[in-house]
Amino acid sequence: MSNSLFDSYEFITGLFYSQKNSCFYKFLQNNESVKMVALKDLKLKDILKDIRFPIWLLRHSVGVKSGEEDYSDVDIDSIRNTNERRKLELEHSKVGTSEIRDLNYRGISVNVKSDSYSHAVGPIHAGIIEPGHFRFSVTGEYIQHLNIRLGFQKRNILSLLKDKLPLSALPIAEAISGDSSVAYATAFSRIYEESAGIKVSDEVKLIRMILLEVERVAVHIGDLGAIAGDIGYYPLHGVCATDRGVPLGVMETLTGSRFGKATIFPGEVRLNKNLNLSILITLAANLINCFRRVEYQFQRAVNSSTIRERLDDCGRITKLQVLQNSFIGMPARATGLRMDMRYSEPLYQTAKYPLDLNLEREYLQGDAWSRFYLRFLEVKNSITWLEKILPELDITKIGKGPLYLQKIKKFKSGLYFQSVEGWRGSVLVALELNAKGQIEEAYIRDPSVLNWHALELAVRGELIGDFPLNNKSFNLSYVGFDL
Repeated sequence: MSNSLFDSYEFITGLFYSQKNSCFYKFLQNNESVKMVALKDLKLKDILKDIRFPIWLLRHSVGVKSGEEDYSDVDIDSIRNTNERRKLELEHSKVGTSEIRDLNYRGISVNVKSDSYSHAVGPIHAGIIEPGHFRFSVTGEYIQHLNIRLGFQKRNILSLLKDKLPLSALPIAEAISGDSSVAYATAFSRIYEESAGIKVSDEVKLIRMILLEVERVAVHIGDLGAIAGDIGYYPLHGVCATDRGVPLGVMETLTGSRFGKATIFPGEVRLNKNLNLSILITLAANLINCFRRVEYQFQRAVNSSTIRERLDDCGRITKLQVLQNSFIGMPARATGLRMDMRYSEPLYQTAKYPLDLNLEREYLQGDAWSRFYLRFLEVKNSITWLEKILPELDITKIGKGPLYLQKIKKFKSGLYFQSVEGWRGSVLVALELNAKGQIEEAYIRDPSVLNWHALELAVRGELIGDFPLNNKSFNLSYVGFDL
């Protein structure tokens, strides 16, 4: 499938039911933007019959509590195909024709052939890994099928947001997925700005973009090291484990928080008051020196044929699977597709130093190697941009004195949404606000909501021992799913 065909393709990336409006809203995404469409005449039973809605999105957005999932009488081969319609029918027919199960784990039984076995992992994992249940169907050493079930955190983010004013909602937004604090704070702030009619300066927009790229670099460097560690290449693992601290240190110097928290507010960005040109030049130098160290060890790793072969053709997803299942962000780009919300941000291209969003798409084939290489390319592009743009910051335009937010007395009530390209992919937020700016209803779709299913598909036919490697190559969010 050619890239040009996908570049004009539109797919469903979110589904929200508004209690206030008694209406479903679908969110449509193309390669660089998202739009919201009201489904005024559709009922849930109609939506469940429409195979254009990805199954993980349906189960996350409109799934209902149910008992144990029992597939013990189902032939695994009947659901191991690229057309997931059969799987959809199986998973909602147990509840009812007008309902579908959620994705929380309440027990699952699978059909185990005489020459195979079922292998359960989690929800409790070693170390600090968050809880999730993985049920493998395995023949010999090869995974035939994987069911992932989450929902163990019980954080009640959506309930906590209800009735909150902007100043109280933003700390909750930053905790939706802690490694994407900047992305979520930006999305929430943009919604409040639209509702309150706040005109945001280019300087504020640019600083938010800088923080988004620092967030991206920090996580990507950590992931490069984690993948290298999983394949036993410790020179890259070691340097990344150390140098991930460089972009986190840059973030802390800029904002006072290693994760950029309490920085982005409607209408402004609150940076460290002690910033000056000398500090910005030093931060830029720190980042480029960090990249040189990472690049050296990365090149050593990829020049080893055994390491490259370990990642090549492992855990592949295809462009067709991306189209059929609405996979987004980094895993989709790793198939060679042009999908990035940053294309719709004019400042990325019109600033004095444009951010290079071009990737070597001809070398990205959707496997673990591609997800590994994509991270390196994005780190390279982002740090090259940050090195040039940081010393150009006009720090006289940053927020000082009382919060601008405290001056806002009126909001235009209504349903608003924003999508921001975080490091995993586009985060999607929709808020129903009243005239005081309080949240009456909220919808949040983390990229992981869609992309967990990509991991399910990627490991089919792979060695069970390669699951940790494939899992790390996606690095999906448990908490971003469990709201």
